Amino acid sequence: MNDFLRLIINEFKDALPLAFVAVVLCALGVGVAFLIFKLKYKDTRKFPFSKVLLYLALAGYIAAVLAVTVLRSEGLKGTNLHLFRAWREAWNSFSFKNWANVLLNIAMFIPLGVLLPWISKPFRKWYASFLCALGISLAIEVFQSITGRGLFDVDDLFANTLGALFGYGLFMAVFSALEKREKKALRISAYAAIPTAIALAVSSIFLVYALRPYGNLQNAAIYKVSTKGVSFNSECELSDEGKTVPVYRAQRLNTQSCDEFGLAFLEGRTDLSALDICYYDNETYYLDHREHSLFVSHFDGSYEYSYHPDGKRQPAELDREGIEKLLADYGIFIPETALFCYEGDGWHLFESPMSDGEAVGGRLRCRYSAEGFIYTIHNGMVSFETCAEEEIISESEAFEQMKKGRFFGDVFEFISPKSVTLLSCSLEYQADTKGFYQPVYMLEVMYDGSADEMKIMIPALD
Repeated sequence: MNDFLRLIINEFKDALPLAFVAVVLCALGVGVAFLIFKLKYKDTRKFPFSKVLLYLALAGYIAAVLAVTVLRSEGLKGTNLHLFRAWREAWNSFSFKNWANVLLNIAMFIPLGVLLPWISKPFRKWYASFLCALGISLAIEVFQSITGRGLFDVDDLFANTLGALFGYGLFMAVFSALEKREKKALRISAYAAIPTAIALAVSSIFLVYALRPYGNLQNAAIYKVSTKGVSFNSECELSDEGKTVPVYRAQRLNTQSCDEFGLAFLEGRTDLSALDICYYDNETYYLDHREHSLFVSHFDGSYEYSYHPDGKRQPAELDREGIEKLLADYGIFIPETALFCYEGDGWHLFESPMSDGEAVGGRLRCRYSAEGFIYTIHNGMVSFETCAEEEIISESEAFEQMKKGRFFGDVFEFISPKSVTLLSCSLEYQADTKGFYQPVYMLEVMYDGSADEMKIMIPALD
């Protein structure tokens, strides 16, 4: 919750000055109106103070929303017309950042849903509040798109309108409870059903995730890619038979165990007392702002390390024995069965496929300098254990999934190929958001006969 509050403060800190200025200007206007009212009617008891306060709140709120959305100096450019894309991205990553973005877009319009029916009776009709919220959100999205201060996003339209309806239902339920009229209980229940239904629908997402045996794959499909008019063919034989394969569990870290690893890794290399430690979702960053940076994933203990000493770094090739000796200085020991190759530009790769009977598997890439040291390590070689046996789809079924557009398709949509050729299909493992390593098919493809080969991931579990 502290992280959520911190994010809200960061999002709105730049908006507060403008909101304050708007309220001050409105307050000055109210003061002038009050003086005029006093001079004209003499009796100030009839001055609508409560109404004025509501208008002041509305002015400050609108100013804050505009500052956050259309008055910022920069933003993402483009268009998202895939409804629920942001929700699917949040689901796949199940990260605090992505869910906070969705929930903040809902929360941002809740005050509007409360203030509109409170200020004006016509907005006590649900469709009036709905259309007003939709119109304001649409105007913001169009302005962002035209000015380049943001992208036109249908998910924002949906979330904003949902938030306004949530606020509307809350206000009308309370307002109905204070009214003295017949069938009050029925009216309260009807209005309370709106925010209740929204809250239950959103909460059910997190409940479903908690009940799932495995986590989500971050690069899984977020919408169905249009493959209409694209011809697919295969240059490799694909099996029609499904099979049973193991699912592995990685050694998941928490904040404490991650700190124990991170500080031990950097001890002797930098001044730990001057280290900045940033906790972010299921990741931790260790920065000394000089030479060293370390990023650790809590999901499986994989990490990325960079060493940037003063002076030039000339990428170079080194033999396996030399690289393993340098890695041992970092406490990294490579399994004898791991495959080794030089990828070029100083990058060396160790790969140990996950299989029963092994305790460590994955990939490790490191970059070596001719000056005699390793200055970048991407260590995805992690400890694991077998936790289950699961049936998976066949290679042919995976190919059919690709033909139907059920994959992460941003690159596909950007290229818009007319033909896709499948070159190979291999079964690999990827870490999910709960620290399990799930089987996935990696389909190596070629678009429009190009020499550039790309990979498409298809989850292997049903």
